[in-house]
Amino acid sequence: MKSRTEKLPKGRSYPLKPSLLESAVADGGLELPVELTRWDYKRNQTLEATFQPEASKWFEVGFRVTCGAAPSDRMAKIRAALESDGVPKFIRWAKEIEALDAKSPRRRERQYFKWEFPEPEA
Repeated sequence: MKSRTEKLPKGRSYPLKPSLLESAVADGGLELPVELTRWDYKRNQTLEATFQPEASKWFEVGFRVTCGAAPSDRMAKIRAALESDGVPKFIRWAKEIEALDAKSPRRRERQYFKWEFPEPEA
């Protein structure tokens, strides 16, 4: 699995560790390549993925996953939810796509997955 990470300013962290996603991909039996990009875009409080059905100049067929950063003081709650809910949902979504016949119209279209971080408690 390929992984890229943008440096973060003090007080922000990434809830998804590449090793956690890599382990979930292996345990889930995903066969298509998965590429993770972690970056800090304050409005992107999500785990997102795109299924790339055809190779292009920049990407191979497979799953491109992005994970935003969040304030470090919220990290424990976000990380726990991501591990118990977000990543398993991504793996199920990806497995459904892989299970489709290669000639299926749905398998030949770009598809998207989005899981939002839990809201901070008031």
